[in-house]
This record gives sequence, C-alpha cells and structure tokens, in this order.
Amino acid sequence: MRVQMPTHSHSYSLLTTLCQGRGILSAFIVAQSLALIISFSIDDSSAFWLTLGQVSLLAQFITSLSIALLYLLSRTKLTLSNLTQLICVVCVLVCTTFITASYTAYLGDFGASYGTWFVLKSCAISLVVAALFAQFMAIYNEHANTHSAFAKAQLDALQARIKPHFLFNTLNTVAELAHQDADAAEDAALALASLSRAALHAGEDSTLEQEIALAKRYILLEQWRFGERLHLDWQLPESIPNTAMPCLTLQPLLENAVYYSMQGEKGDSTIKVELVETQKTVTVVVQNHINETSIESKQGNGIALGNIAQRLQLKFGDAAQLHTRKLANEFRVKLVIPRGRVL
Repeated sequence: MRVQMPTHSHSYSLLTTLCQGRGILSAFIVAQSLALIISFSIDDSSAFWLTLGQVSLLAQFITSLSIALLYLLSRTKLTLSNLTQLICVVCVLVCTTFITASYTAYLGDFGASYGTWFVLKSCAISLVVAALFAQFMAIYNEHANTHSAFAKAQLDALQARIKPHFLFNTLNTVAELAHQDADAAEDAALALASLSRAALHAGEDSTLEQEIALAKRYILLEQWRFGERLHLDWQLPESIPNTAMPCLTLQPLLENAVYYSMQGEKGDSTIKVELVETQKTVTVVVQNHINETSIESKQGNGIALGNIAQRLQLKFGDAAQLHTRKLANEFRVKLVIPRGRVL
C-alpha cells in the first residue's frame, strides 16, 4: 500500500519557470501554433506546406535562441522583479526576431521595401505574442506561488503536530526510568535533550546520516525502558549516503515500530532497519513484529504515517515515496528518497 500524498509545490519566478521543462514545451507549442495560423492566412493554398515549413523553421529557431538567452540570464545572480523579468522576456524575443528576420531577408534577397515590411511585421508579431505569453506565465507564477505558500503553511502545521507528540512520548520514558534507575534516568535525560533539540528543528532540513544517529538515540531510550525485550537489527552500509531529507523522518517510523511491536507483548521483539542504495535513490526499510490485539485497541496512538508521507511530498514531490505493507504478523514501511538531493 502506498500512502497518499498531496501535490508538491516550489518557489517560482518567471525566468526559472520559463526555462524549465513545462515552460519550454509551452513556448514551442505557442511558436508552432503561430506558424500554423500564419500559414493558413496565405491565399495560395498550393504553397501551404512550403510556407508552413519555412515559417515553422523560423519560429522554432527564434524560440530556441530566445530561450537559450533567457536561460543564461536566469543563471546570473541578479535579483530581478517580476516586471523586470517580463520586460526581459519581451525584449529578448523581439530583439532575436529582429536579428533573425533581418538576416533571413538578406539571405532571401528581398526588395528593400518588402524586406523592411517583413522585418517590422515579424517584430510586431513577436511583440504581441511575447507580451501575451509572458503575461500568461506571470499569472501561472502567481498561482504557483500562492499554492507554494499554502503548502508551506501546511508543512508547518504537520511539523508542529510532530513536536508535542514526540516530546510527550520521550518524557514518559524518562519518567518511568526515574522510578527504576536514577543513573539510567540521568543518561536518558541527556539523550532526551539531544532529541528535543531535533524536535525544535523539525521544520528544517537534515541528512540521512543525522537522521540515523537521531533514531539510534531514540532507540537507546526505548531499550532502557524495555530492556532485553527490544532488539534492533541495523543493516547499514559502512558509508551512509550524503542525502538530504526533512528532520525527524526516521525517528517517527521507529517509534511507530516500537509501539506496535512491544505493546502487550511479554516476549522479545526485533525491529529490522535496512538501508539499500541505488544510483538515484536511497531506500530505508523498517520491519517489525505486530501484535493484533494492540493494533485493534490502540489505533489512535503512534505517529501517523500519513503525516510523514505529506512532509516528504511537500519536500520532494513524486521523487519520494512511502509504502506500507502488512504481512501475517509483521508490518513493513519502505521509505524511498532521491539520492544526493539538495533541499
């Protein structure tokens, strides 16, 4: 079963959006549509295909050159307002059209008057199309940024929901240890302080290595609580991949595994944590024994997997996945994140 996630969102600007896959495709579609309209407007139907080929070649060349120039502009460190970016788009397209049309008229050996009219007409068409297209992209950007702000607010709400839950459970562990072993309670309090700092930074980014270290500190707390009943089988490579991920992602998965594997059980329980690498992704699998009686009576407890799934989606989009699978007496969670992804 794959946990459902909401739509992913980013921060947008006009130039960056235009130079991404969807913006480039839209620009080429608009250019080809314009070539079709111009070709249909000629009186000589026998020359339709020849005209379409020539106009399409000219339109696509101008579009390609303009996008290349705008991409170089977007890679600069200059901070440009949306209005300035819109003006840049229009100016680059019109200037590119002027240069290309002038050179085409020169190669085609047009007459002076016809060549001038061809250049002016081409520039006028480019001006109108660039203004309309840039305005459309600006509207799209405004909508995307609004959606991004909503997603950010949603992410903050999800992360705020994690903090009190996490601190409540770990404080309960320290309280129980205080009645059993004062020295262990002191050590657990220090471990809790480290975990609490992570909880205070739940809205920030972390790395896979830091998340594993945090999860091990949490397991140390739980092993003080459950003693030899709780076993961890860490199957990790010698070198942990330098992969970015949201803070407090792995610890809630292990907390969920500990809760459902230990509730009501008198015997031992083993939780297996396995890390698998590929060229593009890193997969973490958490597998634990489940107690049917505990699950049926305590479904409201434990961290919600849907919460973790939503946070991953808001950070990575479809590049991250969270799958769950319930077997006869085991529960498995598989977390897939993009390798080397910089947030």
